[in-house]
Amino acid sequence: MFGWLATRSSSPCRRAARAVVSRRARRITPRALIDILPGLGSVLYLQAVSNTAMPTALPPGLLVMQHSFAPLLDVHWLVAISAVTDDGPREWCDCVDSLGRTLARWHLLPDTDYLAWDALAASCKANADAVFHTQPLRPQYARVMNFRLREFAGLLLLERGASVALSPLGERIAGRIAQAESAVLQP
Repeated sequence: MFGWLATRSSSPCRRAARAVVSRRARRITPRALIDILPGLGSVLYLQAVSNTAMPTALPPGLLVMQHSFAPLLDVHWLVAISAVTDDGPREWCDCVDSLGRTLARWHLLPDTDYLAWDALAASCKANADAVFHTQPLRPQYARVMNFRLREFAGLLLLERGASVALSPLGERIAGRIAQAESAVLQP
């Protein structure tokens, strides 16, 4: 009996929701966001396909080394999302601009620092005033990465950290999330 249930791809109860979602948000500046990222460790990072390469107004004192991090300089809201999917529980954060566009997303992996993730999620509040009608993310690609901060000529520089080998479970989950997000998982 259990084997039959475990191999079924659809929900056994047709009236049950396919995903139960919890959304919590907080207003955030690009500086505060960039300060948080290195503590997370390895995450699955997705950048949205975008027509604009750089934000309209760059925040003072911040610089990014990778083009894929440029959207992080235009973030106004951080939305922490938890869902129970057919594949199991998932948690991710959306970076949303002032127009409600999702610019980037990162997913929790087994190799992520759970204490830093929980602190980040706890800083987001369920806020009835912050109703998000965000445009869905159309990812350009997915990549497992960690972030590093350093100072350079008086600027705070965000760059990709050294490559970290994921656990076998982390690799499988990253691949499944990338597939669910319709994104190509890049090395």
